[in-house]
Order: sequence, then C-alpha cells, then structure tokens
Amino acid sequence: MAKLVVGKDVDSWCTRCKLMLAHTIEAVSGDRITRVHCNTCKTQHAYRPKPPAKAAARKGRSASGASSRGAANNTPQQEFDAMMRGKNPAAAKRYVLADRFSSGDVIKHAQFGLGVVRSVKDHDKIEVVFTDAQRTLVHGHRV
Repeated sequence: MAKLVVGKDVDSWCTRCKLMLAHTIEAVSGDRITRVHCNTCKTQHAYRPKPPAKAAARKGRSASGASSRGAANNTPQQEFDAMMRGKNPAAAKRYVLADRFSSGDVIKHAQFGLGVVRSVKDHDKIEVVFTDAQRTLVHGHRV
C-alpha cells in the first residue's frame, strides 16, 4: 500500500455529494486515514473508503419514490437516455443560476454533468434528470 501522506488525493465517499469522489487527505492516524475534504464541494468529513450500505441498496431499487414522479421502474440512467433521444449533447446550455430553462432543454451542470429539464416547478425551480439522479435546481434567480 502507498504511504499515506497529508495532502495526497484519495477516493472517498462524500457525505454531502453522495458520490465516490476525489478527496484530499487532511489527517492520518498511524496507518489509517481519519479526515479528508472533498475536492468537489470542499466539505470536510471522516474518511469513508466505500459507500454506505444503505446507498448501495438504494441504487438497486428502481421504484423507490420514482412512481410519484411518473417514472416507475426506470433508473435515472434509463430515464436520462430516453429523454436524450434525438437531442444533441453538444448543444447543451450551460447551467447558470440567472438563466431560465424550459422543459426539454439539455443543460450542462458544472458538478452534475449533462441533464435534461423534465419540468418547470413554481416559477423559479426546474426538475432535471441526470444520469445518476433527478434533482431540483433553481433558475431565473437574479442576485
């Protein structure tokens, strides 16, 4: 095993992003990594070398909550693929908080990647389907 050094990068489960991502080691105790910070969201937390059991089990379920959103028995990847049919990923609009989006728009989010707007909620929120999950984002927000 490589020597554990503070400042080196290591993959860890991010408790905020809910993904396995690159983290920077912040503390080592003996031969164990104890604290890391996520290079994506900058959150500091205990080192977790793998996803929690609940998260792994949740990924296996297909209808958990999806039926209430009209996508029963579809994984986010399947739904994303279906919504992307006939659309050009190269023409994706960059997600910017101040911009407004419509249902069916393909967007490129800095953290979540490519997504398709499923619907507009209220006047300032959009439901976006990404390959790993559906997320509600704010749009048309002037700072």
